[in-house]
Amino acid sequence: MQKPAAPQKTVLETILDWSKDRPLWQRDALRRIIANGRLTDADIGELVDLCKQGKGAPVGALKAVPLEKAHLPANPGQTAAVSLLSIADVTGVNNLAAGQALGFEPNGITIIYGDNGAGKSGYARILKRACRARHAGKIEPNVYADQPPKRVGANIAYGVGGTPQPVEQWQNGTNPHATLSAVSVFDSDCASVHIREKNEVAFRPFGLDVPDELAAACQSVKDALAAEQKQLEKARNPIFAAPTWKATTAVGKALAALNANTDAKKIEALAVLSADESARLERLREDLSKNPAKAAAEQTVKADNVMRLITVMNSVAARTTDEELLAAAALAKDARSKRDAARLAAEKAFTGEPLAGVGGETWRALWDSARRYSTEIAYPGEPFPPSAEDAHCMLCQQPLEAEARARMARFEDFIQKDTEQLAREAEKAAQIARQTIATGAIGTRAVKASLDELGLQNQELQQQTRRFIAAARLRRHVLLKALGGNGEVQLPPVPLSPLPDLGQLQTMIRSYAAELRKSADADERKKLEADFAELSDRALLAGMLQVVTDEIQRLKSIRFLTECAGETATNTITKMGNDIADTVITPRLRDRFQEEIVRLAASKVRVEIVRSGGKYGSPQYQVRLFAKPDAKVHEILSEGEKTCVALAAFMTELATAMHRSALVFDDPVSSLDHRWRGQVAKRLVEEAENRQVIVFTHDLVFVNDLNDHATKTGRAVRLTTLSRGAAGAGMVADGLPWKAQSVEDRIDKLEKAARAVKLLHDNNQEDEYAVEVAKLYNSLRATWERGLEDIAFVRVIQRHRDYINAKDLKKVSALTEADCDAFAAGFKKCCDIVDAHDPSSGRNAAPPPPTDLFQDIQALKDWAASLRDRQKKIA
Repeated sequence: MQKPAAPQKTVLETILDWSKDRPLWQRDALRRIIANGRLTDADIGELVDLCKQGKGAPVGALKAVPLEKAHLPANPGQTAAVSLLSIADVTGVNNLAAGQALGFEPNGITIIYGDNGAGKSGYARILKRACRARHAGKIEPNVYADQPPKRVGANIAYGVGGTPQPVEQWQNGTNPHATLSAVSVFDSDCASVHIREKNEVAFRPFGLDVPDELAAACQSVKDALAAEQKQLEKARNPIFAAPTWKATTAVGKALAALNANTDAKKIEALAVLSADESARLERLREDLSKNPAKAAAEQTVKADNVMRLITVMNSVAARTTDEELLAAAALAKDARSKRDAARLAAEKAFTGEPLAGVGGETWRALWDSARRYSTEIAYPGEPFPPSAEDAHCMLCQQPLEAEARARMARFEDFIQKDTEQLAREAEKAAQIARQTIATGAIGTRAVKASLDELGLQNQELQQQTRRFIAAARLRRHVLLKALGGNGEVQLPPVPLSPLPDLGQLQTMIRSYAAELRKSADADERKKLEADFAELSDRALLAGMLQVVTDEIQRLKSIRFLTECAGETATNTITKMGNDIADTVITPRLRDRFQEEIVRLAASKVRVEIVRSGGKYGSPQYQVRLFAKPDAKVHEILSEGEKTCVALAAFMTELATAMHRSALVFDDPVSSLDHRWRGQVAKRLVEEAENRQVIVFTHDLVFVNDLNDHATKTGRAVRLTTLSRGAAGAGMVADGLPWKAQSVEDRIDKLEKAARAVKLLHDNNQEDEYAVEVAKLYNSLRATWERGLEDIAFVRVIQRHRDYINAKDLKKVSALTEADCDAFAAGFKKCCDIVDAHDPSSGRNAAPPPPTDLFQDIQALKDWAASLRDRQKKIA
């Protein structure tokens, strides 16, 4: 047994295969188009962002969702048609009441009637979102609810190939249901006929409009990118239009050549001036405005100031070297050592003396003073101590005894010995060294003017020089303080000497002075001016570096947008649309469209469809008049005729599908008059032979047309009414409302009502019985009137219908005088009982008993049945 052939690929499946190598943002756009039909401004904005992401822009929360198989409407085989069984348990959809179940006839036609605001649109929107609709629209929540709904959805029962499937707990989303998408929905927004700007009525079959919408999306993205690029082009800083830099400098050449590939780091490096370059710039700025000879003399003075600093710094450095300072420390140490040796010798020599401290520092000072007094004043020219017997003491002025003269001679002998002499000499050397180091100020006062001048030229070098002088002064202070003690000398470190930099600066200034002297010559001056221009432009660049960086980024952004716009070309899309039109659609389209036009409008609308160009070259099918192809069709066709053409186009699209799944029509005849309404009803009933048909409408005449055609052709019909109640809209009731029911349906309801009224009578509820009897006879009177219109006159003349049904006029002849008398009697009794007029207060007529109710209803039933039997016998 051969396997059944796989379903032929649909237009959308062909588009899916083609899209595999397209940019991600275009694949995302295809998904949106197939799901929703039209792209919104918000969609275009997101597609622009996705296009940029594809070219390297940072990826944010928005991610591309490319078209996949799951996003396509279902394409079942011929034997796997999808039919709808019911919609129940609706939540979060408009103001639809909860707990309702809207059933459908799976093998015929379902007619759902409801006035405006009854809930038809809510159920239709569910089907548009769950099934396939050219423009699915949006489901709005109940605006009167205090809280937004937690769930927007419904339970949808459906069958495949006649077999019921598990109930789908559908929730509103961006994509139609994988299986239910085989069901097609038609309404005025879904019509594929539209008026083009070129005054053409154009038709684009479902699926073929996808390339057109994609091309339009590409154009919209391109326009958005172009608008952004235009804004960037306008955002160029005016400074680049009127530059303040020289065109011949390195900066001028770099800025003139700015482009998206410019290395910003090289520009930044060019804007950095060293300290020497900054100083030279300032010198050139000042000196080029002066007389060259005068400027050179000023530079020479500056060089001399630096030379003075060099001289002072050399002196300070020489006096505070480690060698100089540590040598003085060594002499002090040697003096202390020799003094200690002399002290030991004195202690040994003067042991046993009556007074302590003989030979010590204080004693020696006293002894030296006594010697000077003796040799210079008391006994000049005589040795010390004096040896004469009449000599007196230099201190106490008493005569010197022999013992005193001997003691003094012993003291002088000690002083004159070697240890004491060595100590004295060492102390003198240490004293001289200390005085040499301490002599002369180390500070900045003497060179303040030179330091201030240095600061104007090189502040860092000025600070370095100050630090060196301060360090030298500190080192000397540490040494001098240490010389008075016995500890080791710990000198602070020697800081970096500024002398090399001072020497280099002096040389540079003198060289610059020489340049200035030469600049009296024109050529030499031009060199200096060129040097100044280079340095000046680099300094200018440093101040406007952010502006230049922004300009480079602007140029990069423009190039980026240009690259993005390169993906918006529509050539490939146009070719794909043409290929699909040529291979998939055109062969099946023309003849089917003619069939549909004839079915819907007979010969009243003489049009055909032909291939024509469309937006961006995407193929389109133009509707033209047979007799006059160049006529402005949109001015000739009425609104009703356009709707017929749209409906014909919708039915024509079914030729491209390989299955016979359900069709849903939402108010398909809203703009049609009687000339077209009946034809549309007939066509939809005809289609119900091939597939399930569901019609939502608020037009009772159309309901009757559909019901009549279905009844005549033996199609299964399910009639449902939607109404608004206390719980909300979408209250479901079987059958049609009273005003739309047939005479037979009304009689059935009257019989049921009579049985309920009889219970009130049997329970002795007289007041309630009287009220309900009046209501029942009011409905019975209305049914007698409807019987006159629908049965006696066979709807030849019908109220609010703008035509006469003359073809059934002969059946009116079945009406007899007895029929007229029966009608008059039944109608009069109803009029006597109803509360159409205020009854007399003096007359208190009792309501008829239940037996009369049943007899009067039966009278109408017999009257109607008798007339219909006789009418059927009239050919």
